[in-house]
Amino acid sequence: MTVSAILKEVSVYHPDKVVNNDYFIHHFQRQGKDIEHLLDALGRENRYVADYQRETTLTMAIEASKQVLEKSKLSGEDLDMIVFVSGTPEYFWPPNAVAIHQALQGKEEAIVYDMNVACVGMVVAVEQASRNMLANPNIKRALVVASEQMHRYARQEDAVTYANFGDGAAAVLIEKRKNTENGFIDSTYKVNTESIDKIVFPACGVSNMLESDTTETEKKIKWENVNNDNAFLSTIELIEKLLKRNHLSTKDIQAFCFSQLSRKNIYKIQEAFKEDSGKFPIVGTEYGYTGSVSPFMALEHAVKTGQVKRGDYVIFWSVGAGSTACAVLYKY
Repeated sequence: MTVSAILKEVSVYHPDKVVNNDYFIHHFQRQGKDIEHLLDALGRENRYVADYQRETTLTMAIEASKQVLEKSKLSGEDLDMIVFVSGTPEYFWPPNAVAIHQALQGKEEAIVYDMNVACVGMVVAVEQASRNMLANPNIKRALVVASEQMHRYARQEDAVTYANFGDGAAAVLIEKRKNTENGFIDSTYKVNTESIDKIVFPACGVSNMLESDTTETEKKIKWENVNNDNAFLSTIELIEKLLKRNHLSTKDIQAFCFSQLSRKNIYKIQEAFKEDSGKFPIVGTEYGYTGSVSPFMALEHAVKTGQVKRGDYVIFWSVGAGSTACAVLYKY
């Protein structure tokens, strides 16, 4: 008898406020900078920005979690595991997952914890929760929810972050099923630490946050240029390795749900694989770059539009600061 960890449902939450490119073009024109080419390469048109007086990554995660439970026709009592993912968490402790458990009225014996792997966080969390589920007979259902407010912490003089980032959350419900060919299949990882000091948050380090001589700029995101060629090549290598050892080719994959950091780089990978661009859902035009959330915003879009149906192969991929990359193969 086979046992699988399937993606039962996915949901997306975004704030109400939409900010389009015009605002950022004018913002940076006042600084003497032309960012229109950058925005086109990144694939930006709109992005959602939270009301920072009332919305946090925790409140957004709770909303996304409630949505995915409603779609699944389940309650917090049905969850055996809750994993919260964020590079911009509201609290270091108590774990945000515990607050989500409280909001969902979860059961006492649930496994709850937070995870931070920067922008690859939700891909890693879904992979780890799936493997944990298959190894642990006591886990039947797991909630993985990611939530980011990177725009809140962007430096207003840095176009790559301030004009690029959006806020949002996504949640998936993973469920154990018997006698099905669908579900988690495999994953690959790659670590390259040559850029470990290039993208840092907070730039000053947590130990310096409260020092009187630490500036507000130093408390925000530091984002220096990194060698994207290496990330591009490692993405191809990761996916080819994943496909080869599972006796598949890119032709078998219905959707490549990738990090939405750069539309230009997504299309580079699409061209390298010689696949149709329709297999690479682009949602950064609507949501902006939402970090760890973005590959599952792409999945939600692909499912909602009918691009991905039950039984289709899907690959998730992202890379996080440092850097660490992960590709995950699922049969939806």
